[in-house]
Amino acid sequence: MQLPSLPASLWRQDRSLRPRDFPALGSDVSCDVAIIGGGYCGLHAALAFAEKGLSVVVLEAGSVGLGGSGRNGGVVSAKFRRGFADLAAAHGMDVARRMHAIANASVAHLIETIERYAIADTGFRRVGALKCAHSVKAFEHARHEAEWLTRNLGERGLHVLDRADVRDETGCDSFVGGVLQDGAGTIQPLAYLQGLWRAAGARGVQVYADTPALDVAESGSGVVVSTADARVVARQAVLATNAYSGLTGVDRAVARSIVPFRSAMIATARLPADLDARLLKNERSYTETRRMMRWFRKVDGRIVFGGRGALGHVEAPAAFSRLEKAMHLIFPELRGIGIDYRWSGHVALSFDGLPMAGMLSPRIGYAAGFNGAGVAMSGYVGDQLANMMMKQPHELALIARGSIPKVPFYPLRSAGVRGVTFFYEMMDAAGL
Repeated sequence: MQLPSLPASLWRQDRSLRPRDFPALGSDVSCDVAIIGGGYCGLHAALAFAEKGLSVVVLEAGSVGLGGSGRNGGVVSAKFRRGFADLAAAHGMDVARRMHAIANASVAHLIETIERYAIADTGFRRVGALKCAHSVKAFEHARHEAEWLTRNLGERGLHVLDRADVRDETGCDSFVGGVLQDGAGTIQPLAYLQGLWRAAGARGVQVYADTPALDVAESGSGVVVSTADARVVARQAVLATNAYSGLTGVDRAVARSIVPFRSAMIATARLPADLDARLLKNERSYTETRRMMRWFRKVDGRIVFGGRGALGHVEAPAAFSRLEKAMHLIFPELRGIGIDYRWSGHVALSFDGLPMAGMLSPRIGYAAGFNGAGVAMSGYVGDQLANMMMKQPHELALIARGSIPKVPFYPLRSAGVRGVTFFYEMMDAAGL
């Protein structure tokens, strides 16, 4: 088993937990619930169980933040990969309203968590998200989508901006218009995760880093989780490994339900004062509307720029070069500004574009498939999954699955991802 290396990310420059804070598990332990995966989903589930008086053990395969929760872009959004109009067409308006409420509840849940557990220094700001349209067709689609959300779901805080407004917001002339959503925000993702680990530990959760789970087996009236040096005997277990499922083989069923897709990020050197004052002056989160969608934000005077398409199992210089090229296309002024940080990680794509949560057996729950929009949603789903397993009120709507889905033609997933990526890049290059 080979774990991914720690990312050389912007977030780690001043955020490093001391190893002694969260040691590896070295001896057998018993508990009510064992949670495999120490990211947002697993930690929020742990906190929900602990608040109801249950004893909880969390096992993280590597260092704190090794997975997606410690290396993402820190964009806090109330959305799914599938649009709400699509959900309404497929499942009816009532279901779309429930999913819309869940999306908004996920952001509210993140804010409540920060306040409830006094998680300091996360840098969370509810500054809004701006969708920047790269073409007239894309702008019209975004405008109609905003009107549909307002008319049918009662969405508030959506503002259609023209070319001049978006130019003023971004400092560049690359977009024809856009839609601003007030409710979104940004966060320092690793700081938030570290705060969740501290909050869980303070409430009696036994949290262990550098402890890969090698086997999960049901035995008698419980579950036994085996590691290299010890066992955890629990009444229930949760698999919360998302895009990093399959590293050790204990969560193969979850791994076969998703497609890991590498997402890359770069962060520039600190900008000269004139550029810092002009580019992304409101420091929101920003996305553009090409098929190979890029996102960007400003952090501490740097432009952080990310997107999909970093193919393969290892970080490739070509992926970062493509990002720089895309960034310079949008912001020509950044040519000549150095890149200080380059890193990547996996997002978990589900076949239907929605997160998944449910039970693999009466004792083992799972959650996965956050499709690159999990900073708020994965924590909410972890909390609601815990409530479901405790037979408490919960709301998951389409996220709850009666059985775990399987990705069709799973052995061909890598080739499929490459093919779709190439097709999207060609469509974008042709301006279609």
